[in-house]
Amino acid sequence: MSRRIIGVVVTLTALTLAAGCGGNTDTTVRSGRDAVSAAADGADATGVRTVTYQGVAFDVPASWPVYDLAADPSTCVRFDVNAVYLGHPGPNMVCPAEVVGRADAVLVEPSEGAAGGSATAEVSVQSVNGLEAQVLDAGPTSGEVAALFPATGVRATLSYRDSDAAVRQILGSFRSAGS
Repeated sequence: MSRRIIGVVVTLTALTLAAGCGGNTDTTVRSGRDAVSAAADGADATGVRTVTYQGVAFDVPASWPVYDLAADPSTCVRFDVNAVYLGHPGPNMVCPAEVVGRADAVLVEPSEGAAGGSATAEVSVQSVNGLEAQVLDAGPTSGEVAALFPATGVRATLSYRDSDAAVRQILGSFRSAGS
């Protein structure tokens, strides 16, 4: 390998580590592109952590990063990576040129000002841990389930790729934050 290639590899490795992509153990929720995987923050023995937002609490895999959209409105809400987004997506999100596919992800935002559901979605009223939930399901090909929790003023949009099993489990974990 030439010295130039070795130099480029060393430089890229150093930049990656400096940018925080190399083993950050901080477990706090951060804003924007600096959100960090909260593997140890509130995680139980099953690898699940509880996220609390606007009067609701819900459980997600501990490895998922949590983004605070109010703290950094330029954060791109991406449903192609496993992540949790809290707040309204900003009008000027900084997103990559290509976002491909779907992954299990969650957007929880105040219902006021939230984007509406599909006109073809089937709405069912359910009780989720004592909270009334109006669940909108546009069908298995949509890759998305949305739920409105009127008592808390919160709306959750959950995306999935092949199976909705994981996001249904997350949706089933929603509860009042005081519970």
